[in-house]
Amino acid sequence: MKRHAVVLLPALLLAACQLPVKTTPPAPDARGSAATPATEPAAKPSAPVAVRADEAPAAPEPELTPDPIDTGAELFDHLASRFQSPVCIKGDANKGWRKRYAGHPASFARHLEEILPLMAYVAAEVDERGLPAEFVLIPIVESWYRPQAIGPGGPAGMWQMIASTARNHGIRIQSGYDGRLSPVASTDAALDYLAVLSARFDGDWRAAVMAYNAGEYRIERAFRSNGHRDASGERKLPQGLSRITYDYVAKLRALACLIAEPGRQGLELPREARFVPLARLPLPPRAQSLDQAALALVADARELRRLNPAYRGGRIVNGVPREILAPATPATLLAATSLPPAPAAGTADARSHQVDSGDTLSGIAREYGVSLRQLYRLNGLNGRSVLQVGQDIRVDP
Repeated sequence: MKRHAVVLLPALLLAACQLPVKTTPPAPDARGSAATPATEPAAKPSAPVAVRADEAPAAPEPELTPDPIDTGAELFDHLASRFQSPVCIKGDANKGWRKRYAGHPASFARHLEEILPLMAYVAAEVDERGLPAEFVLIPIVESWYRPQAIGPGGPAGMWQMIASTARNHGIRIQSGYDGRLSPVASTDAALDYLAVLSARFDGDWRAAVMAYNAGEYRIERAFRSNGHRDASGERKLPQGLSRITYDYVAKLRALACLIAEPGRQGLELPREARFVPLARLPLPPRAQSLDQAALALVADARELRRLNPAYRGGRIVNGVPREILAPATPATLLAATSLPPAPAAGTADARSHQVDSGDTLSGIAREYGVSLRQLYRLNGLNGRSVLQVGQDIRVDP
């Protein structure tokens, strides 16, 4: 198993030189029988949520891993080794959802192959925060990892957030830009929220995803009413929730089983598939469209538009986050090193940051243009750390 420690761009360039220059194919518009329940509105949590600012924060330096996952086998083995509970459990719900997802084995494997780059990106972000690997499967349940997905009732993006929930967690939505459609912004916000929920429910990923689906206060009320804190989709605990919420856990467990033990359903996963990993890159300072950004970054314009639909019509309006996902080809990474410095993040202190209500480490990292790993290292923190208002966060070495 590879070690996936985040490093700065020079190390990534060395790794990328060994990667094939290939862009990922666009995902199909329809995904068969896979259900995509809309996430219900969640009350604004009292725990920290993502940073919001009047001006767009400076984008961080491009980052990825020195030895990134770039095959299906590596990704599937990595996830299987990190699932936190038995995945192929007995029960009608688990068995039923395994059959529904893998009812057409060739189609299921093909869809998985198409989303491998985005899955690997989210897996790295989940690893960075020390969260359960089951969370990597949530965008499959929600949208089959389609950044541009719009669900019934208004949820949007591959995490299918409704507007109020998204804004509560620091996602910018304005004319010309919908951060729910950004794999970067939506993944940061979703994982920040899931980290809060995991801490709130004592690390029980099942309770956390139930709360992500149905709202944390609804789950808390159900626990109090039941007199215990057992969470199970198979046994429908806690009692009193909707079938959609129980199925949410059952679907994730079924998907985990299909990845960890595909032979149970006669599946052949796309283990031999190779792909170019995705990197978070700053937009070129003068770029006013994704087409212009593609020219500056020596990237495929169509692929940038597919991966970054938050910029409506491919136009980059003023005052929005200027960070995108792009295939980490050697040419693109080399071009990224030549970009002019990102603009300073307002009047923020260059050496430390005092935590305000609503701040999160990933938001602070975006604001100052540094890596989340650097903040962890400088402040002795990890993905489960909860910030306190007034706490000083060291930003520079």
